[in-house]
Amino acid sequence: MLQHDRQLPVILITGHGDVTMAVAAMRAGAYDFMEKPFHSERLVDVVRRALEKRRLTSENLRLREALQGRQAYPLIGQSAVMQNVRRLVTALAPTDADILVTGETGSGKEVLARAIHEGSRRRGPFVALNCAALPESVFESEMFGHEAGAFTGANRRRIGKMEYADGGTLFLDEIESMPLSLQAKLLRALQERSIERLGSNASVPVNCRVVAAAKVDLKDASDRGQFRADLPQCVTSAPRPTGRRRT
Repeated sequence: MLQHDRQLPVILITGHGDVTMAVAAMRAGAYDFMEKPFHSERLVDVVRRALEKRRLTSENLRLREALQGRQAYPLIGQSAVMQNVRRLVTALAPTDADILVTGETGSGKEVLARAIHEGSRRRGPFVALNCAALPESVFESEMFGHEAGAFTGANRRRIGKMEYADGGTLFLDEIESMPLSLQAKLLRALQERSIERLGSNASVPVNCRVVAAAKVDLKDASDRGQFRADLPQCVTSAPRPTGRRRT
């Protein structure tokens, strides 16, 4: 019976039992072992407890399945556009492709990036970096790290965001604000899957997925000379619906 249903409570009743048989039955998965004669009230009590155990086990199993299937960062909305976004996330998340998310400010690009990370096979951290919030003078150090003595005040080695996200996902928000000189280094890192810390020529392998976000059309930005034309070609585009289209 247990071969067909491991959660089925089995009560073994015998008129010729002993301790050895009882131990063997319990090890084989029996819920209880009853030796005749016994009062009917005892049998009713054992059956009641067995059914309660069955109910709790089934409830616990359903809860675990629900938690495993739940997205930590749910994508809200039932429109056809949002359903398409969910299908896109489901298709892209298990891959290792670097992704570009485009959409206006407030459209939930980071939520989408986190959903992609949560749906992936990666067990490393989700690391976020706002490219617009960093001055150009510290951008390279923050992104790729630095060695001790690389510049005034660099008293010890420090790993950058890309190295810290090894095994996980690096989210680059407002990537259109990244300095052109750093765009070239990011392109090389994406192509070679390695970085060089500031002040070092040693190559450090990194295995992180990059999810970049932009609130402008990067092709237009590249036409104006403000963004490298070859960088968007290294990532898969995933447009984020505007607030008006998500409901």
